[in-house]
Amino acid sequence: MDKRLAFHSTEIPILWSQMDANGHVGNGTYQFIFDEARMRALEHAGFSIAQLRKDEIGPVMLKAELTYHKPVSHPDSVRIDTDFGDGNKIKGKIFQNMYRVSDGQLVCEAIFLAIFFDFKKSRPMKLPDFFVSRFSYNH
Repeated sequence: MDKRLAFHSTEIPILWSQMDANGHVGNGTYQFIFDEARMRALEHAGFSIAQLRKDEIGPVMLKAELTYHKPVSHPDSVRIDTDFGDGNKIKGKIFQNMYRVSDGQLVCEAIFLAIFFDFKKSRPMKLPDFFVSRFSYNH
């Protein structure tokens, strides 16, 4: 995370159903886990997920960059550290690191480029001032 301090950390258990034929979490599943952690971080940042759904707005990922370091398997859990930054009122990056809980090893680093989208109007929307000022994108 470029030596960033995590804005939010969350722990997620690895499910047996997430295992691939090699006995560890398959590459595609990592994005599902990162997605869950991002939504928890947004909730922590003051975005009510229920309100986002009601207002028909929410984050849309434009780009994902993942670097895999170590495997992770069931029945372990992972801790995902999430931070927001490097953006403006329309788009920004989400920085996430995933660690195995059992030994603290870095499993995967991810950088996502995202926008907030107004699904009723079918177009990007500006991020709320409280979010932009809180994360000021000066990391």
